[in-house]
Amino acid sequence: MPGSAGVFNTDDTICAIASAAGQAQRGIVRISGPQVLHCLESILVESNLFAAINQPTVLRSEIQIGGFPACDAQLYYWPDHRSYTREPSVEIHMPGAAPLLQATLNQLCQIPTGLVRIAEPGEFTMRAFLAGRLDLTQAEAVLGVIDAVDQQELSVALSQLAGGLNKDLQSLRNRLIELLAHLEAGLDFVEEDIEFISQDQLQRQVGALAKQLDEILGKLSSRLVQSNHVRILLRGLPNVGKSSLLNALVGEPAAIVSEVAGTTRDYVTRLCRISGVDCTLIDTAGVELSAAELSQIDSEAQEVTDRQKEVSQVELFCVDGSRELDAWEIEQIKRVPDGLRIVVCTKSDLPGFIAHAAADVVTSHTVEGVAALREHLVNVLGQRTTEGPVVQQTAARCVDSLEKATQSVQRAWQLCGQQWVEELIAVELRTALNQLGLIIGAVYTDDILDRIFSTFCIGK
Repeated sequence: MPGSAGVFNTDDTICAIASAAGQAQRGIVRISGPQVLHCLESILVESNLFAAINQPTVLRSEIQIGGFPACDAQLYYWPDHRSYTREPSVEIHMPGAAPLLQATLNQLCQIPTGLVRIAEPGEFTMRAFLAGRLDLTQAEAVLGVIDAVDQQELSVALSQLAGGLNKDLQSLRNRLIELLAHLEAGLDFVEEDIEFISQDQLQRQVGALAKQLDEILGKLSSRLVQSNHVRILLRGLPNVGKSSLLNALVGEPAAIVSEVAGTTRDYVTRLCRISGVDCTLIDTAGVELSAAELSQIDSEAQEVTDRQKEVSQVELFCVDGSRELDAWEIEQIKRVPDGLRIVVCTKSDLPGFIAHAAADVVTSHTVEGVAALREHLVNVLGQRTTEGPVVQQTAARCVDSLEKATQSVQRAWQLCGQQWVEELIAVELRTALNQLGLIIGAVYTDDILDRIFSTFCIGK
């Protein structure tokens, strides 16, 4: 069951300036709650305009704020549940002078009922959520729209606000609920020998749920990474030009370059910015193929490379274009990568260069070569930032719950191959259902609401 909105009193009437701070030709004061009519009566020159109105209406009228001459205003009035907050609401569009807007709030908060106050940050959107107008992911999308700094971020936020993420999660919850209903019905009638869902059907449906959850988790995790920084690993055999490539990308001699293979023993990291994304470039020791012949230092260098590979989001797999591909390189290229991999054919400025067909991009340490690689990275990172309609705040809040839901469904799927474990499967599916409920707000607590809506500005 949903928790109470303990930090907010939803029975009184709230008001706030809803337009941007600073001077402007027009400003907006927003009011929502049961005392909206009393609020209007306190500022309108003709106070009886709205008494008989029972549907959303736009009217022009004069408002009178103490200390200021009467001025024209346009009023957008919702007397019923069709408003944003699903309670009586009004927006007053008036001259944008900051003193006039502030005086309007002061006058509203002094009406005799005593039940009108300044809204808390995000309280209008929180009321929309509590009334069922939005789920939590859409409420966070409102903040994403407000905070968007470019068209791409705005598009992501608007897509989520339109229900892009919510549609997938609601579909998953409905399927989980249906599966649980079949399982629990079977448990209730276990002595009657009635089969509500076969073991094959259960395994197939749970497997499909696990796959879809994993895909959504990948999108949220990707969005979370994009908004912080991306770790780009340079990997390949010794002396394929990884260090030269790193130096060229960052524009300074960050890594030692030598014709002697195996010069890089540890790893070198440098920061750069590509396509508006902060990136950490990681130059690692060349991969040695004969582990039996490696010295202790070489072995430790290989272990470091393997660890860096595990924590990187993008791999630049470098192959030397001045020679034919090694058998190990061919095997690596054929293998499906764990994450995003770009095969880079280096040394295009050398005589006898071979543009290997398997390469995604051809480059060198020259200006032209680096420009080609950067352009390719711009395209790749640009595609990654639009994967899935998920804003940053949603990704940060939901990844943990989605990981737990995915793990529970995967455990349930593994159990489906066994006999007489329906109760254990049901427990795992209930856990997943609860975690999905936390994401969309079917289950929530006061601290979750406070954490989300306290980041909003007042009036939203």
